[in-house]
Amino acid sequence: MSRYRRAAGTALLVAAVLAVGGCGSDAEPSAADSSATAPEDVAETQPTPSSSASDSDAEPEETTAEDDTSIEDVLSAAGVDDDLVNRLGEVGDANNYGLGDGVETSLEDRRQLAVAQVEACRNVAVGYRTWRGIRYADEANGGTEEQAAAMADFLRTEFCPHVTPFKEAPLPGQTLGGPAEDDDGGRGLASPVTWWDGRYPRVSWSKACAAQTGMPVGDPVAYRLAKDEVVCATVPPAAALRKHIINVDVVFSSPVDEDRAGQAALALLPSDASATEPTEGTNPDWSYLGGGCLNINFRTATMKELMDGLQDDPEPWASALYYSDGQIEDGAVGDYTGKVKQISLSTGANEPGTSGDLTC
Repeated sequence: MSRYRRAAGTALLVAAVLAVGGCGSDAEPSAADSSATAPEDVAETQPTPSSSASDSDAEPEETTAEDDTSIEDVLSAAGVDDDLVNRLGEVGDANNYGLGDGVETSLEDRRQLAVAQVEACRNVAVGYRTWRGIRYADEANGGTEEQAAAMADFLRTEFCPHVTPFKEAPLPGQTLGGPAEDDDGGRGLASPVTWWDGRYPRVSWSKACAAQTGMPVGDPVAYRLAKDEVVCATVPPAAALRKHIINVDVVFSSPVDEDRAGQAALALLPSDASATEPTEGTNPDWSYLGGGCLNINFRTATMKELMDGLQDDPEPWASALYYSDGQIEDGAVGDYTGKVKQISLSTGANEPGTSGDLTC
């Protein structure tokens, strides 16, 4: 499989359903996991964050491929025209970022690659990724050192200077003092955006989250939970999910101990959540990073009820991955030390992969 074939998936995330659930398998890097494949700077490229979402149960609108212009919209908002897209595509074709040796990509193929690389540019710009890391990840996904360097050099000198920064919407007005639980018993994870907006103050995602969590796939939101603690999340683009916050990253201003991290995770889960024994995780074999994490699964029957109607086959589980420094698309940044800088909290349980190891 060519590296571009996986890269196309990142672009499609802009228009399609955001995957929901845990991340504990040791499969190959996903479309959002690499630059050649999907820039490692998988920046999220929805340029128009919404300030709030309705809780109404309106039927989701159906769209066809012919009607979907999200890829073009993303590129237009980023200031990337078809001339630049084609220049990127030519570099991609020459360096095996395309559909295969000797196969010329179409304009639509190249637009998908461009969306992925817009994300790379923006993540480097905010300090979430580095060009060195992007090259390493592209090599890990099948590129040669020369191919990865050629793409990174083109991005750095020719492509990224034309990419406009992610534009965050103004923070909405809020009336706080909402209930501790939403109408279905949630306390954060899988709760509606409107519940969050009545419970916690919004803060700037760009200032609080960008360098720690990277660009968002969907509309980014950030909330301050405590003086030293913020939640970074995105509202998924999928119609069935876009009114709820399904995955969150809890970011501390400085690393905290595991007891404090556990309290923070439980505070965002239903009151019936109970923690299982922690499991240590390591970065997948394909990652160029050496790093580790700690996973804790939480059993909660309420989570299954919260996700019923939002996800096929919902599970009575949630999971938390603890990182001492942080996490990027290639895994944990650094070893797990027992201190926690970032928690990735998700619906569903994380389980070991076929190798028997749990991956970060």
